[in-house]
Amino acid sequence: MALAKEGHFARAAAACHVSQPTLSAAIQQLEAELGVPIVKRGQRFQGLTDEGLLVIEAAKRMANERDCLREKLRDRHNDSSGTLRVGVLGSTVPLLKSLTLPFCHRFPHVNLSVMLQSPFDVQQAFEASSLDVAITYIDPPLRRLCRTQILYTEQYDLLIRKGTAFSGRKSVPWDDLTRLPLCLLSPDSPIFGKSESEILAKLLTKTPHIVTNAIWMVMDHVKTGKWASVLPRPVRIMVADDSQLEAIPLPNIGKATPVGVAVSKRESGSPLAEVFFEMAASSEASSSLRATLGIRYRSLPPGISEG
Repeated sequence: MALAKEGHFARAAAACHVSQPTLSAAIQQLEAELGVPIVKRGQRFQGLTDEGLLVIEAAKRMANERDCLREKLRDRHNDSSGTLRVGVLGSTVPLLKSLTLPFCHRFPHVNLSVMLQSPFDVQQAFEASSLDVAITYIDPPLRRLCRTQILYTEQYDLLIRKGTAFSGRKSVPWDDLTRLPLCLLSPDSPIFGKSESEILAKLLTKTPHIVTNAIWMVMDHVKTGKWASVLPRPVRIMVADDSQLEAIPLPNIGKATPVGVAVSKRESGSPLAEVFFEMAASSEASSSLRATLGIRYRSLPPGISEG
């Protein structure tokens, strides 16, 4: 079907995530099994034979039947079971319950295995088929492997103890952070974008600091009032009800990195992963997420569907 749609061997192979020789070999094998030519032979793709057109129509009917079967299986959620493997960025953890709660309500017998993974690890896991769905940075390499939906763009806040320097400010320039001792997660942590990592690394050369990989250590030290920190904005949800902590927006540096949900394009992907993706990408989930984030901070870009 990909060859009929694309009308070009290389593009069809890319759409199927295989090499052109692999696609050609698969077509030849199908022709041998059916005992009829499917593709008109020539230097370039010249179209399908009459028999090939019949094969395409049959394949479309089979694909439609497959989709109908998937829908029926999804509707039998009370009988669904198993484990859905979810990879997530550390910065997205405060938002996960807005996605996992409705999914677990619909599929009460399905277990979730949720693991923190860097964007690189997510891509590797999708390639190895060891991951079903992910909440991660959306970039071109991931789009080639997965269907994606942008949920929001990454932004950062200065986290301080209330009543200390900059308390009550609507925003703080990055350069002003040199006036504060900092307790930071490592600047090369995957929760920071490239531009933010670079500016944080420079800040650490100009101010006393503590670097750690433990988020709770960061928060405990900020609560003393001696240190400040920089964290992705979703962490603000974790401190919203904390009477001691205050989060102040920092300006964007360059192009903001999109964060979204991703599921493999492979036909053999998990039906449960498809449902999780569709639920996360739905207008209901977007509204819930915007409401949650809107309480904590002012705006959320609308989701953008990626192929």
